[in-house]
Amino acid sequence: MRLLVDIGNSTTVMAIAKADGSIESTWRFKTQKNGTEYFFRNEIIGGLTPRSITPSQIEAVVVSSVVPEVKEELSEAVISVIGKAPHFFSVHDAKRVIDIDVESPTQLGNDRVADAIGAVACYGAPVIVFDLGTATTVGVVNEDKCFIGGMIIPGVKTSLSALTTRASQLPTINIEKPKHIIGRNTIECMQSGIIHGTAAMIDGIISDILPSFGNQPVKIVATGGMSKQIMPHCKHEIAVEPHLQFKGIFHATKEL
Repeated sequence: MRLLVDIGNSTTVMAIAKADGSIESTWRFKTQKNGTEYFFRNEIIGGLTPRSITPSQIEAVVVSSVVPEVKEELSEAVISVIGKAPHFFSVHDAKRVIDIDVESPTQLGNDRVADAIGAVACYGAPVIVFDLGTATTVGVVNEDKCFIGGMIIPGVKTSLSALTTRASQLPTINIEKPKHIIGRNTIECMQSGIIHGTAAMIDGIISDILPSFGNQPVKIVATGGMSKQIMPHCKHEIAVEPHLQFKGIFHATKEL
């Protein structure tokens, strides 16, 4: 087994990967940029113990992080619990699986790179990848398995938070499908705007990118916390893969 760790700006997710790369189980907790070794140690143990997994069963630990502040504390926690130093996923790992052709590869977020690798490994290339998290990111991999760029857009929940914070008469709402696409009250209007507005944006982006590939068939894959809620409302055929990033991390580092 391998312990895979994805440290995002809002949430940290840990996953147990089997030898074939399939994800057996995951657990998550709020990312704490000032988290101590004790904090991370408790989260690791708290995830392994209920699953009857002992530290000796973990052959390797691989971490993908966009929060550099926690690197030292997490490393110490992993060594304390697992007895092995973690490997931190990087662009250099990615190049074992895909090429990268952007202006500053070292500035490319590990999450976007891992998504691209996971999409190529699971669905082939060319492929367009959407990750709906704190930010909504778009990654494009061409037919030669080369990551050529994409987009970064304010995330669904991020946009909603900005809206309710700045508009004093708009309430905080749960993100769910409204009864009517044309909202009949304020909450329905907000829900429809978030769900259908985001879906329409994604469809528009896809329609604008597809001509770049001519007549080639292009796979479209989505991942991230909001993907299951948004993608059913898109007009394009989009595969939803909840563990895409972990699968990308696994395929890029499985030889380590």
